[in-house]
Amino acid sequence: PLNFMANEFARNIQDYSLNPATFALPTTIASAGSKTSAAVDLGADTLKPENLEVELSIPALTEPMAPAASTAGVTYSIESSTTSTFAAVARTIASKNIAGSGSGVVATALRCRVPADCERYIRARVVLGTTCTDAQTIAGTLTLRF
Repeated sequence: PLNFMANEFARNIQDYSLNPATFALPTTIASAGSKTSAAVDLGADTLKPENLEVELSIPALTEPMAPAASTAGVTYSIESSTTSTFAAVARTIASKNIAGSGSGVVATALRCRVPADCERYIRARVVLGTTCTDAQTIAGTLTLRF
């Protein structure tokens, strides 16, 4: 019989039952107005598979959403927690801050490998800087890749 194996370096296979986890971006500025994706349950195993990656993808933001004066910019993060409610964030696995420009913020993908000792739940989070405006018409996606 033929035995097909996935290429261990190909990180583009997606989990059909989850992907993508889509969520609207914030309507207001700062951490209190941040938006998050749904929590993804990685399971109760102590160690996670080493070939698991997560990607947060955000389309371009227009100039009114992230103007040139937006030096605080937009922060995209991937976080983990021991609880599905994220009562406390255990760690920020990856984070990227992008300042606004005369033409807004380009489409961005934040991609990282999930640590072997990662907590059970992960999510994506978007925070608009202090001079940004309502970005709820834009949706971000969180995708698991194996």
